[in-house]
Amino acid sequence: MDHQDGQRSEPANGEPANGEPDEDRLFSEANAWYFRLQSDDVRPAERAAFADWLARSPAHSHAWAGLQTLLHDLKEPARAAYAESRSALPRRPASAGIRRLAAAMTILLAVGGLGVWRGPALYQNAVADQVTATGQRRTLTLPDGSTVEMNGDTALALDYQNGERRVRILRGEAWFNVARDPDHPFVVDGGAGAARVLGTQFSVRRESDRTTVTVGEGLVEVAAHRNANGNAPWPDSVRLRPGESAEADVDGVTGPRAADPAVAFAWRQGQIVFRQQSLASVIAALNRQWPGRVILLNDEAAERVVSGVFALDRPDAVLDALERGLGVRATRITPYLTLLR
Repeated sequence: MDHQDGQRSEPANGEPANGEPDEDRLFSEANAWYFRLQSDDVRPAERAAFADWLARSPAHSHAWAGLQTLLHDLKEPARAAYAESRSALPRRPASAGIRRLAAAMTILLAVGGLGVWRGPALYQNAVADQVTATGQRRTLTLPDGSTVEMNGDTALALDYQNGERRVRILRGEAWFNVARDPDHPFVVDGGAGAARVLGTQFSVRRESDRTTVTVGEGLVEVAAHRNANGNAPWPDSVRLRPGESAEADVDGVTGPRAADPAVAFAWRQGQIVFRQQSLASVIAALNRQWPGRVILLNDEAAERVVSGVFALDRPDAVLDALERGLGVRATRITPYLTLLR
């Protein structure tokens, strides 16, 4: 989390050579730690590293305490926050204070947004049988010999009782390679809709009130959730062939439509592909794949078109490409929060 400033040498206690603590740098590091510690996938080693950082010097603990005070003040009414922050915080140049206030407000808003956003995820994690964190992928073998590849930020619940083969996607996306069993259909429930197969390869993505099914091999039957019960006939369903997809929502099923496997299944090879997509949709897709958040503050750029193939494990390269190609500017507040302007 710490880094060296190429313009000056610093001793290990967080103070530059002139003996004055580098307050802005430590405040930025405190921001980064605060944001990271709000995540539900923090590892014990990271908590230990934070404890080491906090104990490194009085300047480190002072920066952490100052951040806590500022974030607390921001939650109070504006008048009280202003008065308290003026009396509690030492005087410093106005530009530094504005930078710190802006950074803290951004962190507070982002973490607050994540709290609302992660609330359902915490419940889903509790009831799921298998979970992946953002940016993590996992391959599982199911009790019937079928395999499932889970994309990042995905939660699955398995139901193999009484001869059934049923998987519920609580959130996220998964690719299924289903072992053939004519007597026991394999059902994937994606919330708004479900897919039923005997043996094939396909993906299912659940996004709030919409379920998207894309087929790589074989035949897949897709129905809206109200028609997707057990082994009973599925009225108003559609059958998908390889290279086709369908969507199910509260209004029923839409499709089939042509789907490009190179785009739909790119995540299985650690890639993400965009073809003539809006920047807003690109950022939404990136936020499903990376820890932390990318927030677009430039409304005029939201509909600019993006095309490209990017590696999921190189977020900086993706942001650099967006800056060069679209004229937006990325500001990295912490390793887990980037603003696009």
